[in-house]
Amino acid sequence: MDKLKAMQIFVKVVDKKSLTAAAQSSHLSVSMVGNYLKYLEDDLGTALVVRTTRNLSITDFGTYYYGVCLKVLAMVEESGAVASGFSGNPEGTLRLAAPRSFGVVALLPRLGEFYAQHPRIRVDVAVGDDIVDMTTADYDAAIRLGPLSDSNLVARPLRPYSVVLCASPDYLAGHPPPSTPEDLLQHQCIATYFDHKTVWNRLQTTWEFIGDGDVIHRVNVPFKMQVNDAQGVCALVLKGTGIALIPEILAQPWLQNGQLVRLLPDHRLPDRAMHLVYRKMDHMPSTLKALIKFLLDEFS
Repeated sequence: MDKLKAMQIFVKVVDKKSLTAAAQSSHLSVSMVGNYLKYLEDDLGTALVVRTTRNLSITDFGTYYYGVCLKVLAMVEESGAVASGFSGNPEGTLRLAAPRSFGVVALLPRLGEFYAQHPRIRVDVAVGDDIVDMTTADYDAAIRLGPLSDSNLVARPLRPYSVVLCASPDYLAGHPPPSTPEDLLQHQCIATYFDHKTVWNRLQTTWEFIGDGDVIHRVNVPFKMQVNDAQGVCALVLKGTGIALIPEILAQPWLQNGQLVRLLPDHRLPDRAMHLVYRKMDHMPSTLKALIKFLLDEFS
């Protein structure tokens, strides 16, 4: 058997804490994963995991050997990356997670430029508003909105993610535009909510504005409706259904052609922090280095 492959499978078993999950992520059968583990244990002459019908635990030596495998696999990957780097053509596949609206509107349209620079690197992108767990999911990097929780990830700041308060000319034809944040209490407002537990749930139920002298106005708006997708909210506002906070990158084309109107221009809305995060590593593949450099050049 391929010992490096067996080490890769063992690392996945430890990370996933399950033979079944490791098999699914490796596109192998559970019995084949078991064969790889047995090969390593026979070769080493000691057990790496203890398996029962309900649980899987790592032996003390298995914990030590897991660290050895991480170092060996990183060195092997780095040697390949260095070799391809010498030829000027890093090669490999990366997985990147990004928030839905930012990913669709800003990130994906720019990836053509990345592919032009690095034709032998493939980037698989997952867009969605759930926060992926980088310690268990097979992602090389992620773009995250909002405050970051304490973790062992490297976080590189990107441009703040701005939102704007908008309505359509059709809506404003029947409703006088608000002149203060408190006027929103008399308007038809649409909220964006998210199914998962993030800071955005709190931010979306209370709208916050910053006026002259940095005075903060917090308005508990009685919403006409809530939608769990920013692009869906934008579509409703364009149809004259109400007023909403919309990501600026999403609203910008409609603001420029007059199909949306920016409201309360004398008040600022708090920016939302955005970061590029990835795991700490002693030997970073040249493919990931290239992607990180591109994203920082484009969005920092």
